[in-house]
Amino acid sequence: MEVHHHPDLHHKKKHFKEYFLEFLMIFLAVTLGFLAENLREHITDRSKEREYITAFVRNLQDDTANLRHAILLTVHK
Repeated sequence: MEVHHHPDLHHKKKHFKEYFLEFLMIFLAVTLGFLAENLREHITDRSKEREYITAFVRNLQDDTANLRHAILLTVHK
């Protein structure tokens, strides 16, 4: 039969400085993660924006060409 020994759970008391450093590390990690996510979103949004503008200009050119063609057909009838 195995014998399980309980670990020693008596910890040294932490000083305020240690708690503050742990808080600071967690705060910085969360803040940097938030900033990195916002930067990634900004980059993907700019990319989509450029695609949408390019598609809009292409559609506008096609519509203008079709409208000119329709006007020429109605004028020459």
